Amino acid sequence: MHKHLDMIQCLLDEFEAELSKIRAIWRQIEIDNPSFEQVSEENWQEKHARMWLHGATSVQDCNELERWLFDAPPLTYTAQMPAIKVYFDWKEWLETKGSFGAYYVDFDKFQIPRPDKEELLIDYVILLARLTEDCGLGHRLEWRALKSFLDFIRESYPVEEIAFIEHIFPKKMDVHFERIIRIIPPEAYPISEKVASEILIELAQICRNHRRLDTRLTAAESLGLCWLCITASRLRLPTHIETIKEIELTAIQIGPDLPILQVPTWFGNRPVKISHLLSKFLNALSLIPSKQSRKSILQRPLRSLTRMFEEALVLASPNPEYGNITYLSLLNQPHVFGDHRYQPKKLINK
Repeated sequence: MHKHLDMIQCLLDEFEAELSKIRAIWRQIEIDNPSFEQVSEENWQEKHARMWLHGATSVQDCNELERWLFDAPPLTYTAQMPAIKVYFDWKEWLETKGSFGAYYVDFDKFQIPRPDKEELLIDYVILLARLTEDCGLGHRLEWRALKSFLDFIRESYPVEEIAFIEHIFPKKMDVHFERIIRIIPPEAYPISEKVASEILIELAQICRNHRRLDTRLTAAESLGLCWLCITASRLRLPTHIETIKEIELTAIQIGPDLPILQVPTWFGNRPVKISHLLSKFLNALSLIPSKQSRKSILQRPLRSLTRMFEEALVLASPNPEYGNITYLSLLNQPHVFGDHRYQPKKLINK
């Protein structure tokens, strides 16, 4: 076990060294171009956090990996229906049985954009999502109209036919920093990129510096699970922490430019690009001998990894008003850089 942990330590040391090189280049550009805002100290802090989130050893790879994905799950019959038909059905539903009553049907603001004649329902729903993320919630009645339309679809078709709706527009949702987020239990609310990266850094420090091999292994696996969760969150598809924890080494594949991780989701395995460092790190973890035979990359039980995560959380010392932070928090996309959390205080303290 010792030599494999030494290999992991070397990978983390090399990662820190690469970050230091990039930081030096960044600072020199800032000195030579003092008015170039893109290389300011504030922007470096954001880039540094994102390089940790993705285990990226170059700015180019980081730029590629920090793109959040709208993966395309398998299309159902309902997803491929003409959007205009569903739109007119909704209008008729409002006039006859709509929970808002006929009053809102003729109200100028209680409406959503009318789909094109040839537009498929899934394309139309994605368009509505992009408009929502680009333009915000809009007028109060516009937001209520959108939710009414989505509720109508949920009530009109079987659950298995409209899983794509839950992927794009979660039933419990909000818009935060130009991104639709899923509102689920307090510990699963997104945390900032800054807080997420600080947790990773603390786990890496324990893995590199602790005297006990057993503690170093647990810290390494906890760091690996964090990176797996963050990778899965880029898909914006529902999944389970238990499933992510059991990802096998065979899920890592060679890609044309970057390695690929096949992430298990409710829609089956979906490919996501990962950094070369993360691929090597996970491979090294899988090589560490285990007392019991396993196929998964990680061997420690989830309760042990959770205790290590909590130790790193204490060291990172986020604002206590942020409430519960767990691995589930990282399965929801870390939001923009800063020292804050989306979830309202009144919900955090429940």
